[in-house]
Amino acid sequence: MFQNLECQRRFGIPRSQTACCTLVNSLADDKRSTLNDWELEILRGNKVHKSKIDVYALLKPLFQGVARDKPDCLVRVESKPIRVQTSSSGEVQTAVMHIAELDASTEDLRVTAMHLRSPIHTLLFNSKGELLAANTTALKACHAHTPGGAVETITLHTLFDMGLYPGGELEAHSCYEEAVNAVFNLQLTWRHMQPHCSRKDGTAKWSMIEMWPMRDPVDASPAVLVKRYNITQHKELEIQLATRQGDLLRQNEDLEQESLAMQGEKDRLQEEAEKLAQRLQAVLKEKFLERGSFDAETPIDKTLAYLQSIISGNIPSLQQALELHSILTQSDTNLRQPVDLKEQLLMGRMGSDVGHSMLQMLQGETIRPQGRRRTTGRDDTPAPWSWHAPVVNTLDFESAESYTMSLESSVPASVVPEVERLLKTAEDSWQFDIFAFAEATQGHTLSLLFFHLVKQSGLLQVLGFDIPRLCCYLRKMDAGYDPTNPYHNSIHVASVVQMTHMLLCHGGIMHNKVMDRGTLWSTYWSALVHDYEHGGLNNDFLIKTAHPLAITYSDDSPLEHHHIAAAAAFKGSPATSLGTGNSQGSLGKCLNWDEVKPEDKTLVHQMVLKCADIGHLAADYRTHRQWSLKLEEEFFRQGDKERELGLPISPLMDRNQKGGMTKSQMGFFSIVGIPLFQALAGLFKEAQPMLDGVLANYKHWEASSKALPPPQTMVPSSES
Repeated sequence: MFQNLECQRRFGIPRSQTACCTLVNSLADDKRSTLNDWELEILRGNKVHKSKIDVYALLKPLFQGVARDKPDCLVRVESKPIRVQTSSSGEVQTAVMHIAELDASTEDLRVTAMHLRSPIHTLLFNSKGELLAANTTALKACHAHTPGGAVETITLHTLFDMGLYPGGELEAHSCYEEAVNAVFNLQLTWRHMQPHCSRKDGTAKWSMIEMWPMRDPVDASPAVLVKRYNITQHKELEIQLATRQGDLLRQNEDLEQESLAMQGEKDRLQEEAEKLAQRLQAVLKEKFLERGSFDAETPIDKTLAYLQSIISGNIPSLQQALELHSILTQSDTNLRQPVDLKEQLLMGRMGSDVGHSMLQMLQGETIRPQGRRRTTGRDDTPAPWSWHAPVVNTLDFESAESYTMSLESSVPASVVPEVERLLKTAEDSWQFDIFAFAEATQGHTLSLLFFHLVKQSGLLQVLGFDIPRLCCYLRKMDAGYDPTNPYHNSIHVASVVQMTHMLLCHGGIMHNKVMDRGTLWSTYWSALVHDYEHGGLNNDFLIKTAHPLAITYSDDSPLEHHHIAAAAAFKGSPATSLGTGNSQGSLGKCLNWDEVKPEDKTLVHQMVLKCADIGHLAADYRTHRQWSLKLEEEFFRQGDKERELGLPISPLMDRNQKGGMTKSQMGFFSIVGIPLFQALAGLFKEAQPMLDGVLANYKHWEASSKALPPPQTMVPSSES
């Protein structure tokens, strides 16, 4: 809009608005952004704005007389917004007036350029190594090494003479020449670590010399900006790390030698093991009828395998021929039942007590003793749910033997191989198919699975339980869970027991010696009874309807109190005593975990039970979704009861609203599930497969949620 005569003399006439915009747009993004920010800051400030800028960078887009190759020229500029009348009609526009002090001193120009690059220990030299400018800190540092020297005596070579090089002056001069070539000829930034001696205590020190090529702001001649600073601590750390690296390399070599020695020992032991296995095989051949594990093959299976071996061109062994001959010539052979089923269970590796229990559970009908039915309140007022069978608070242990014998032939023995296979899988599977197991063990799912897993954990043998008594008690537990509940039934509890077993035996609890034997048993037992006599209605419903359980326990977690009280009420319950008294002090502490606070041990116990209770989150997606839908149906049934009673329907329990609790799965996983499983996996790395299963199911829900409305804020729980 306007420039004075001095401005026009120095920079020429203004460019057109189009040419000006073209030049501004051709600037680099960072320079254009800086220019725009600077102008906006002036306009917003509404006052005089003082700054030091490159006047040619500012004026080059505006005036034709500013050449593109002008060197940087940092000057003081005062800027302020003004109002200008631009036409006779009185139109007023906002403009910016810049007053540039173009006659700044040489020293100001150089010091300003240096300050913008680095204000610490900075010196400016020309291509001859002569000092052009330096700040006070840099001069002080140089004079400390060259006391009494004038400013004129400080040259670029002086900086290298300060060093204490192993090669003396020759090495110092070589470093100087290398630096000059890099900066002035190659136009590269150059860094050099320089050793020197402390003038205070004579100790070895290290400095870093950094050099940047630039132009002298006065005459645009080649120059170099130098910064020198102390890096002694950094260098000492580097030396320590190098020493440590050498030590680690030597240790690694030693470990490799030890590894080779261990591999040789392993090979030797492997060879001995193979020889022992061959000897054992020879012994087994002599007594081939004694089986070391459960043999689920029927006579038909064995015959077909024998014929297939011949068809394939193989010659069956004499042992196979003799065994098949012995089986087929027996008069009572059942061709479609595993050979010697009863003998395998009673005489095999599981022991006779386990075999009797398996026969009792798999082949018998449930016998429910008659007696007074347990009530749920202080009087005999019935609960809003009805039990499928009466439950009594005493167990007739004296009739255990006859009780077992009457069950041996009630269920076809053909189910045993499948049950045996599923039980074997349950011992070490993080994604056990509990529904397939429930189908194979109708009415005995919980009792059979609990007994087998506790047996496999070794606790039955160590704690000395009376097996018939325990079997009777487990049958009572089976009877105490209502099969009409979609979710809180014995199948759910069996799933919790199996996940509890996985966490204890394969999730790091036993391996890390977190619990003593008594606590391990209490964890199994807690999983067994944690939902005992659950009616499919939550605590909130019981409290709202003034149910006898809520009255008995003063509205304080009535279901949880009832689960433990009812399960422990049986005479001879494992919560009191089911042992034979022959454990010989095995309940004493055998672990060394004294450093951990008791409350932390209890917290681990609680985390295991909670993770197991919602363990279906870690199951395969098919099983997990099936459980989710069962829980949703149980919620809907409570909502139906609330509607019948004229009560407000609880969140996620209204059957008439789409989605139910399944649409809140994302929130449940994020807020409760994933943090809980991550916490346990963080304590015990062996539990990582469980967390992996949870995250996989979370991804399934995440993918399906994109087609659904946002989830409700309420979070579902599988607890009461």
